[in-house]
Amino acid sequence: MPIPQRKTSNSNALALIATVLLAAFVIGMLFFAREVLIPLALAALLTFLLAPLVTRLERWFGRVMAVLVVVTMIFAAMGGAGWILTRQIIDLAAKLPDYKENIVTKLQTFRVDKGSTLSAVTKTVEDLQKELPGGANETATPTITQSAGKPGSRVSSPPAPPTNATPVRVVETSKASSIDLIRTMVAPLLGPLGMAALVLLLVIFMLLQREDLRSRLIRLMGQGRISATTRAMDDAGERVSRYLFMQLIMNVSYGVLIAIGLYFIGLPNAVLWGGFAAMLRFIPYVGPWIGAAMPVVLAVAVSPGWMIPLFTFGLFVVLELLSSNVVEPWLYKA
Repeated sequence: MPIPQRKTSNSNALALIATVLLAAFVIGMLFFAREVLIPLALAALLTFLLAPLVTRLERWFGRVMAVLVVVTMIFAAMGGAGWILTRQIIDLAAKLPDYKENIVTKLQTFRVDKGSTLSAVTKTVEDLQKELPGGANETATPTITQSAGKPGSRVSSPPAPPTNATPVRVVETSKASSIDLIRTMVAPLLGPLGMAALVLLLVIFMLLQREDLRSRLIRLMGQGRISATTRAMDDAGERVSRYLFMQLIMNVSYGVLIAIGLYFIGLPNAVLWGGFAAMLRFIPYVGPWIGAAMPVVLAVAVSPGWMIPLFTFGLFVVLELLSSNVVEPWLYKA
């Protein structure tokens, strides 16, 4: 009787090992192929999102022209939004030095009392730093110098030892060639631009050949069950397209409301924070709160009091609770 149990335990162990090895293989393949899989996934999501609009425009313009019109509109809107956000970031960077005094005032409100435990820990750390080699307790021996024929003398300390400074390479741009300058400016942009171009080409190809791709998937996955697989694929594609469209509408509306609310609260660059809130909300659970952290920190730095930070945090909390618990369930059920 114990023999079947031993065989069962051995088979379970082998199945577990095979599962772990398969998971490791899949994770490794996803990691090493991420340069191709990420643009492919983005293109697939955009294809599901744009397919209903392309289908409607095909009645008047034809397939090729409908695809080109929709793709041009979408990428023009994304480029315009990127340009606006870039201008907002530049404006915010120019305004940050004006908030220095206000930040210092806010930090002084958190000054630790001398009798507290944190103050004792800080004093202990400072004392230990003084005892280290090169600390403040190492006093330099003064040297007495006296000029010939003069009774006076003066005490001078030896020069401070040089610090271990990191050598800085100075590049003279006047002597650099124009090709080097162009390479320096363009090189950081080649990666994102290349990915955007690859996504654009994949989206155009998938929209033009979406029925052919669907048929190939059906023949690959539904051997012997063509009709059932076709219905399942059509239903899944429609549901995914509708979900992505509703998610886009929801996040854009959320970002617009955030921008309007922050504008009336008085926070600078409200359009920037509304755009970040709309984009970060595509990240489940933590995205909205990451988008709320940056405006709240800026509100603390900008406002002389604490009302603007509280209003800013309250705006994000109220809108997130309403959108997650009231609007989204009703919108996805409709």
